[in-house]
This record gives sequence, C-alpha cells and structure tokens, in this order.
Amino acid sequence: MDSPENFAFALPVMMLTFGCVFLAVGRFGSREAYHWAAGFLCAAVAFSLPMVLYMAPQPVQALTAEAFFLAAFYWYGGALLKRFNQPSRFLLRTTFCVLVYAVLAYTVLVLESLPVELVVSDAACVILLAFAIVASFRHAREPIDRILLGVASLIVLETIVRDVALLGFLSSAPSPDEFESSIYAFVMQAGASVIALLFALSALAATTLDTIAQYRHAAERDSLSGLLNRRGFEEAAKKLQARGELSGVVIICDIDHFKRINDTFGHAAGDTVIAWLADLLRARLPKGAFAARFGGEEFVAFLPGGGLAEGGKFANVVRQAFAAADLKEIGDTGKITASFGVAIVNASEAPMIDHIGRADAALYAAKKAGRNRVMLEGTPAREAPAIHIAS
Repeated sequence: MDSPENFAFALPVMMLTFGCVFLAVGRFGSREAYHWAAGFLCAAVAFSLPMVLYMAPQPVQALTAEAFFLAAFYWYGGALLKRFNQPSRFLLRTTFCVLVYAVLAYTVLVLESLPVELVVSDAACVILLAFAIVASFRHAREPIDRILLGVASLIVLETIVRDVALLGFLSSAPSPDEFESSIYAFVMQAGASVIALLFALSALAATTLDTIAQYRHAAERDSLSGLLNRRGFEEAAKKLQARGELSGVVIICDIDHFKRINDTFGHAAGDTVIAWLADLLRARLPKGAFAARFGGEEFVAFLPGGGLAEGGKFANVVRQAFAAADLKEIGDTGKITASFGVAIVNASEAPMIDHIGRADAALYAAKKAGRNRVMLEGTPAREAPAIHIAS
C-alpha cells in the first residue's frame, strides 16, 4: 500500500498538470477553461503547502491551505456556472467564502480542533460545488455535460461520506502527526486522487469538445453571410442522406449582374447586397431547412419534404422580397434582382451535387429567359407561377 506521502506528492503534480493544460485550452477560446485552470492551480498550491511550508507554524500551514482549497472550489463552481451560462453569483459566493474563512480561522486559532476544521472546510467546498451543480443540472444537454455533473456530484457525495466517517473515526481528536499517519488520511488522499482525476478528465473532455465544436462551426460557416459554406452544406446533406431523410427540394440562387454592383459601387456595397439576401433566406427558411453561400453571389438552400411547387413558392417569396429591398444606403443601384433554379431531391443514393446540378441547369434557364425569375427543373425548364410586380 502506498504511503500518504506518495499521495501528497502526486496530488499537487496532477493538479498542476491539469491547470497548465486548461490554460493552454483557454488560449483556443474555451468559455470556461480559465476558470478550471484557476481551480486546479489553487488545488495544486493547497496540496503542496505541507511540503513548502513544513517549517512554518501549524496554524499558518492550515489557514494558508484552507484559503487555497476554498479558492479551488470557488473556481470549480464558477467554471460550471460559466459552462452552463448561469449567473456567476459573484457577490453571494465571495461573501460565503469570506464568512467560512472567518469560521476556519476561529477553529484553527481558538478551538485548535483538527476534526472541526476539516468538517467546516469540506462542508464549505461541498456547498460551493453543490450550488453550481443544482444551478446547472437542468441545462445539461450533451452526454459529456451529464458525465461532468455526475462526477462533480460524486465529489459531493464522497466528501459527505468521508466527513461522517471522520466524526466517528477521530473522536479521540488525534494530533496532526497522528492524523497524517492514520488509515483515514490514506483513504482520504487515495479517494481524493481518484475522484480528482475523474473530475479533471471529464472537465477537460467537455472543454476540449466545446473547442473542437467551435472550430468546426467556424470551418463550416461563411463569415460574411452567416450561412453555411459549401463544406457545411455538404456535411449537413450527408448526415440527412445517412439517415435516409434527404428528400425535398434544392434551390440555387444567383444575384443578377452582381459584377456591375461591385465594379460601380465597390466591394463593400456588394457585401451589403450579399448579407441582405442571406438575411432574407435565413428569415424564411422553414423548420429543418438549411442554406449556404456557395461562393461569390451564389446561394443554395435545401427544403425538406416539399415538391417543386413548394420550392418554387419559397423561391418566389425570396425573389420578390429581394427585388423590393431598399438598398439606397449603398448608392443609386436601381433595382437589384436574383434568379432561382429549383430541383427535386429524392431519397436515392445520388450525392447532393447531382441534385444541385439539375437546379443549376434550371437557374441557367432563368438567366437565359431574362433573369429575375424562378425556373423549375424539367425538359425544358418551366417558370414557377408567381405574381410579377411591375418595376
């Protein structure tokens, strides 16, 4: 069986390692990584103090360690609240820590009771963590979030059980030296090591997965329009196809005479036009639909479940709203229009690019027929019925 001294060395090293890892993760934009880093670094300091301050008076060692343990659980709770977008309750939690520390100081300096000190300290840490767990529990949606809260709850449970055992085991109020060499100290440090490792790993997994998701989201989004980019659109279509749910219509849209807008009014004006059309598409997409900017002035949308008539109706609504847009802030551009092509997407194994190709052929027919219209796929392509507004 390992001695308590081995745990005393392992715990600060483990906490320091995870603290540094969370600092590195925080540099990649994690929401709560810096809170986790602060918590684990405070715990590393708290666990290492017996080795660092071994020559200091016992009350100095105890009060310094308790301050860092309180700080560690303060930051753990803050990390959970941050992760689940809950209010930090800064004033409430800080006031609680100050009051608890005052009680600890009285216990160490006046009562000189190690069991009471440990119970008060553990109870305070449990309350700090349990408060964050209760506030966050209803907001855990992903499996990793449930695992994280489950391990945090395990810490709370283990601490309560440990303190109940402490009240019975240390009834004789042993000295600090006797306590450090006791079986209870070994069990306490062994349990703390295992659960701390699980806690750190689950928190690290949660923050890392968040960071990966953020970068994936950025990689699949067009920064100007806020819609999916081509890669994001294709990935969304592949997921539907894998589930056998890729059925509906695909609509391809192209802004008419867009080069003239850029050449006459500048690329900033062109960006405004693109953003406006993207907003129109996004605002009108039905549930389950998604749209993307494929590049330049070209957009593609997928509407699940509908047929050519529904796709044509949707495209005409967007077309007419776009043609009626007031974009005088970018200059006297006159009427800006767009052309649309619509094609059926069936549940076959054909890739989405094939369906887009048919919609693109319908779009070409719309351009050839005079632009500012919606054409449905067919041989030949036919125009979708719409109320035409005189310009």
